[in-house]
Amino acid sequence: MKIIYKAPLIGSVLLGAVTFNTGCKSYDDIASHYSSKHIKANKNLVKTQIPETGELGYIVLALTEAGSNYVNTNSPYYDEVVKHFSNFKNHKVVEMLNEDLKENPEFFSHFRNGLYAFTVNKHDKVVLKTDYRIDLNRVDFRRYTSALNDFMEDSKFREFYTAHKDFYSKIEAAQNQNLTMTSAWNSVGHNKKYTKPFHSYQVIVSPLMKGETSTLSVSGRGFSECLIFAESADKVLASANRIANNETASNR
Repeated sequence: MKIIYKAPLIGSVLLGAVTFNTGCKSYDDIASHYSSKHIKANKNLVKTQIPETGELGYIVLALTEAGSNYVNTNSPYYDEVVKHFSNFKNHKVVEMLNEDLKENPEFFSHFRNGLYAFTVNKHDKVVLKTDYRIDLNRVDFRRYTSALNDFMEDSKFREFYTAHKDFYSKIEAAQNQNLTMTSAWNSVGHNKKYTKPFHSYQVIVSPLMKGETSTLSVSGRGFSECLIFAESADKVLASANRIANNETASNR
């Protein structure tokens, strides 16, 4: 089944009202190892993205029992995920994540955040990006990347992700239309702890994301970026507008 994405109906894909955590916090889930190339490419950049490793993590989460509260199950996309991956509910990486979530529900935040520091290389392996480090992340990613690589191969995850690239691209394009450096900063800058805007904002979303949102600041070599894990970029804009309206009202 081909999913038809229509921007005005984004709520049908990214459901649920969430409380947006607008203060950028450093959880040490990701640290910088910035190259000059990365800084040049991302300076003054704000964009929405559905990274392959992030979607891999959400699909594994969707197969767990303990992670059901974090997953939007009311969409045609979720139905396709279940159809393609239901035979892998007992896969090693699914069982690993399920057990870790049972022990600590906050585990997924560290898992999801850390996955942003990874990419899938030309050999179809999950590997760490050259511009990030995860030394202090609470997740043992050496153990997880091996299991994730097995899951990708066994489930033909990359075929599924590639088949839905057009769907992901339409979500990203629609969400990027009104997202600016100013609106992104307004959504986090009300926190008095931060005295100046970031050099870059990356808004990471997933059609499977529900409710669990957070922000993460990463900096190094005079460059700073804010990673915003949100149900949709619309939530970032709504947060910025709400803050601006509250400030206007308080100044009257």
